Amino acid sequence: MPAAPRRAASPWLLSLFAAVVIGIAAGAHGADWEQISDKGGLLVQRRPVAGSSSFEIRVTTRSPLSPAVIFDTLWSHRDYPQFIPHLKRLEILSDTGNDRVVYEQVAVPLAQDRDYTVRLQKHIDPAARRYEIFFEAANDAGPAPDSRHVRVQQLRGSWTIEPDAGGKGSLVRYDLFTEPGGSIPTWIANRAQRESVADLVAAVLKRARENEGTAIKRAADHDEGK
Repeated sequence: MPAAPRRAASPWLLSLFAAVVIGIAAGAHGADWEQISDKGGLLVQRRPVAGSSSFEIRVTTRSPLSPAVIFDTLWSHRDYPQFIPHLKRLEILSDTGNDRVVYEQVAVPLAQDRDYTVRLQKHIDPAARRYEIFFEAANDAGPAPDSRHVRVQQLRGSWTIEPDAGGKGSLVRYDLFTEPGGSIPTWIANRAQRESVADLVAAVLKRARENEGTAIKRAADHDEGK
């Protein structure tokens, strides 16, 4: 594959440093969200998670693209190697239409590479034009650990895409909680999380803009349950 320009890492690669489509049920229920960044139309917030030194992160933004087009980019996992750097391997282990199990290996600069298996579920409300993707670690459904990778155990989150107020464009929300495992200091992980997760959302929207024509056709198929 030709070398691609540097872009934001995958939802799960970024989450490795955060100590991660489509609110999360787990976490510090009732805790207030703290704003940590608001640049370029991307609001980044965090809140503590009970029993963890890591934070749950939320990115909220708006886009002129339709919810269906953005969702298509997020649900096209086989395209990820084309625009997500550091992704060594992506394998879709199962796909029943609304549920997928995906195994990934990612190269982590200055640290041992990570791997994980995630289960993703999509929920589409065509009438409301609301799209959701929920994901969480499902390592028991994937390959056994090996000595070359640190296995990520804690990983869960969601993407939510719905019409913006007035029905023009989309409101996009990305929620993520993870612990990367290994020896990455928490302060480094939290700093990387603050600086990188917004870049991830921006990269997804950029990809959606580039593929808008194709995405409209595939998104229509999603709405029809194909």
